Amino acid sequence: MSTHKYKMTIIIPSYNNGQYISQTFDSILGQKVNFDYQIIVTDDCSRDNSVEIIAEYEKKYPEKFLAIYAKENCKLFRNVLKALERMDSEYFCLIDPDDYWSDMDWLQKGVDFLEEHQDYTIYGANEYKLFNDGTVELRYHRPGITSVTSTYDDFLMNKELLSNTLASIYRNVYFSNGVPEEYRQLVGSQFEQTSRADTFRNLLHLKRGKAYFVNECIGYYRYHGNGLASAYSMYEKSMRAAFAYVGYYEFFGREHVERYFALIKKLYIGAIKEYHLALVSGDIPKLSEQYMQYAKTVTQWLQEHDMPSIYARKPFSLKKYSEIVSKQIVIWGTGSAAYKIIEQYGIPINEDTFFVDNNPAKQGKKFMEREIKTPDAIRENPECLVIIANSYNNQIIEQIKSEELCEEDRIINIYDYKEHWLE
Repeated sequence: MSTHKYKMTIIIPSYNNGQYISQTFDSILGQKVNFDYQIIVTDDCSRDNSVEIIAEYEKKYPEKFLAIYAKENCKLFRNVLKALERMDSEYFCLIDPDDYWSDMDWLQKGVDFLEEHQDYTIYGANEYKLFNDGTVELRYHRPGITSVTSTYDDFLMNKELLSNTLASIYRNVYFSNGVPEEYRQLVGSQFEQTSRADTFRNLLHLKRGKAYFVNECIGYYRYHGNGLASAYSMYEKSMRAAFAYVGYYEFFGREHVERYFALIKKLYIGAIKEYHLALVSGDIPKLSEQYMQYAKTVTQWLQEHDMPSIYARKPFSLKKYSEIVSKQIVIWGTGSAAYKIIEQYGIPINEDTFFVDNNPAKQGKKFMEREIKTPDAIRENPECLVIIANSYNNQIIEQIKSEELCEEDRIINIYDYKEHWLE
């Protein structure tokens, strides 16, 4: 028999969503359930009218609402932590203050399923994505799927089918005796921000049971520029996810290194490719120091855990690569490999770009309408970036070092796909 005060807790981390939060509250209060629940709203020092609206609902429904207000903004992870510390229920879920449920049986369905299936810790569903212009589309396009069960092993194989915050209900197996110390230690750590989202919460529960996904829509997820999930570009999302997976590996006991390596490597490669596309198209601002650090952490982790390696790989420098749009470019190579590299990676051929080749018969001629020079010309342009576009890349690097043509950190050995995990 449960010793918890409530059957269900609904957590709402509030910040500057006063225009939507009443609809969120009403979609909870309209739920048809046969159990007691508590709504814990943690407002993170909103600057709009959110606090006033929360106070109105708390006054009107004192038996259901618990509001926690902040004097200063503490960000999402710590804001949710305040609710977890006060939670006293068998089950819980979260809903963002700009989303809402349309299925009034949603909470009852989730509790009924988890009551009947004690080996499951997550009950999830589909949802609609609601855009600012009023258009609607499915959040998850999973045709042919009525329902599916996922496990932690499925996650490691990248085969899990889960849901997000709006459409997930959890059995309280991790926080049932309070917030564990290992979870508290994430506060202030490098992984605090990436531990605040759906994936980490899902993994906490997948490690302790199975997840059930039913392919029916239970609510509306607002997709707009002010939301955390919709504010990042594709390369930021991929690099952020790769960094988060490094954190998951560390948090969950450093197990299954081979599977985590495959997952992190795939995300990393995707991030680099998306970054490159944005970079050469000109649709990209300067990469923030935060994402530089994410990239550095991920490449170092891949280095340390690349078990088949027979030599120490030098990490791919995202910061250095980003300089191809602002530095003078020198390309070492004048054959088919150079054509392939330039075309595939969109290497800019600027007015001051020139090529280098050791073959005296080519020197002084032109390649792609730019002059072919001797290697010594690199020394005369100390700030240039030297892109290796020749299959003899290792020998060329040794030549550059032995002849002191430029500093090693000015070399981009993009030809070596394996070194940079860009197969």
